[in-house]
Amino acid sequence: TYLYELPNGLRIVFTPTAKSGIVYCGFLIGTGSRYESEKDNGMAHFIEHSLFKGTQKRSSGKILTRLESVGGELNAFTMREKTCFYAISLKQYFERAVDLLTDLVFNPLFPENELEKEKKVIIEEIEMYEDNPEETIYDEFTGLLFNNHPLGHNILGKIETVSNFRRDDVVNFWKSFYYPGNMIFSVVGSISFRKLENIINKYLLILKDASPENEFVSVGNYEPFRHTKDKDYQQVQVILGNRAYPLKEKKRIVLSLINNILGGDWMSSRLNVILREKHAFAYNISSGYNAYLDSGSFTIQYGTDIQYLDKSISLVSKELKKLRENKLSSFELNRAKRQMLSQYAMYRENYGLVMQNQARNLMDLGYVLSKHEYFKMVNHIDAMAVLETVNDVMDEKEMSLLIYKNRQKLSSEIKK
Repeated sequence: TYLYELPNGLRIVFTPTAKSGIVYCGFLIGTGSRYESEKDNGMAHFIEHSLFKGTQKRSSGKILTRLESVGGELNAFTMREKTCFYAISLKQYFERAVDLLTDLVFNPLFPENELEKEKKVIIEEIEMYEDNPEETIYDEFTGLLFNNHPLGHNILGKIETVSNFRRDDVVNFWKSFYYPGNMIFSVVGSISFRKLENIINKYLLILKDASPENEFVSVGNYEPFRHTKDKDYQQVQVILGNRAYPLKEKKRIVLSLINNILGGDWMSSRLNVILREKHAFAYNISSGYNAYLDSGSFTIQYGTDIQYLDKSISLVSKELKKLRENKLSSFELNRAKRQMLSQYAMYRENYGLVMQNQARNLMDLGYVLSKHEYFKMVNHIDAMAVLETVNDVMDEKEMSLLIYKNRQKLSSEIKK
């Protein structure tokens, strides 16, 4: 992996591949929903959409067809602290991909008529997510967990905020964050370093840096909560969790392992076995750990029938208590490590994810985590570290709970 920085502040990370005829590249920008004010909620995501609506030399139609006409892909996504624009193409069209990405990220027009149309599109997206109980309860829980701090903002924003966006506000937000010193350009593919350098010098070296002053607001204190709300969903939705470790905390690797054991992407995870396989109380149950610059979140989430609500919460609580009070056996710890290392090995075969994650590493940590370093971190985890981390993050008194109930279904169950 090659790392270097241009005079304008743009950092480049490049990992060559031996066999693939595909090149993955993208800009990672240090902005997301946590950098929005209350009235600007949804702005980072709105700009992500709006950059596809025309530049100084391309219409929106030409942006959409420029790569697709040669079988490539152009896309973007917004997170709480980052936004990513990426392209996938055959290596002979790599220069076309870089040209297109650079144009839409640095030369947007933000045409008024297109912005008004995009507001309607995003409002439809918000309404679509509001019809999804898993998404809705997760977003509300995250907002409560971070106690109205922007880190807990809904990434899509609210209908009332998106409806009131003005072009001047959009342009000002874009100028505040879309500059080379706040970005990483990441490339993975079977191209030579010389070719990459030539293309970077042609399209990226000429970009001008800026130095806007953006305020970073740290998250405040956390107070555990327990709320039950009436919602018009068929299932009861349950989510419980706590704040967790930030990106640079060494114990985050231990929490990732615990997350795998509890409710990761394995049918043999503890919570899946106990709630689904043994008791048939849920179709899907998962846990998740998200790390941010100065905080993090750990959650357990599932849907169940109203008659199983109390029993299912009790079973989850018992599993957490077991982890808090008992060291993992050598067998289970070693199995969990093997699972994590296998996941990492499979991830390394997905060059699109490698392109994104090496950019995140560089932005968050200042370096790209190597396979050797990752394996060393995982193999270094011991049972005592797991026990301490579980008691730190999953302390029963510090866990919060949010439940969505359907009042009508509850009434019918009582009548039975």
